[in-house]
Parts: sequence; C-alpha cells; structure tokens
Amino acid sequence: MTSLWRVYGKAIVATAAMFATGIQAYVSDGHITQQEGVQVAIALFTAFSVWLVPVLAYPWMKTAIAVVLGVLNVLTTLIVGGISTGDITIMIVAAATAVGVGIAPVPPTPPAPPTAPDPGRRLDGLNEL
Repeated sequence: MTSLWRVYGKAIVATAAMFATGIQAYVSDGHITQQEGVQVAIALFTAFSVWLVPVLAYPWMKTAIAVVLGVLNVLTTLIVGGISTGDITIMIVAAATAVGVGIAPVPPTPPAPPTAPDPGRRLDGLNEL
C-alpha cells in the first residue's frame, strides 16, 4: 500500500501553497484586494490542476503546470499593482509552489487494466474439467 504522501504529494504541496497565498493576502493588509483575489484564484487553479492532471505519459506535467501558473501569479503582481512587501511574499510562495511540486514524489503508475477474456474460454470454470 502506498502512502498518502507518495500518491498525492504534489497536490498536497500545491494545496498548502494555495492556503499560504490566501492567508498571506489577507494578513498583509487585513483584506483581499482584487489583485490578491486573482492571485488566490491562480493558486486555487494551480492546486486543482496539479491534482487533476495524470502523470501517465509525462511525469513532469504536474511540475510544468505549477511553474507556468506560478509565473502567471508573479506576472499578475508585476503588471497590475507594482511590488510591495506583501507582493514579494506572494511571489516567493508562487516560486516555492513550483519548486515544492517538482520535489514532491511522482505518484506511482496505476496497474494496467485487465485484458479482455478469451472469447472461446468459458467463464464459469467448466473448461477446466
């Protein structure tokens, strides 16, 4: 049995970073501005995407999503409102999200689906008699 961390480690890191982004956005000035709301929404979408995307063919896909959305979060800060102390913290959390998702273990590949039974084989066990 694989551990919860081994299966959902990347999603756990992204979700923790989403909560850190939301908490930091509120604590920095006592309310969430429109810009911070967009940053929290990006962090939420990052966590959801990292959880949703399978790693069957591309084990780096979850990390790529975290990096792209982390860059989008940083660009939101730079383009919209300039840089303040609270914005620097959110940019650090965005970068840490991408690094954390990259470091977290890749979930194990699920077992292959069972093959279809032989059409000439009886399934009631009588062919062994």
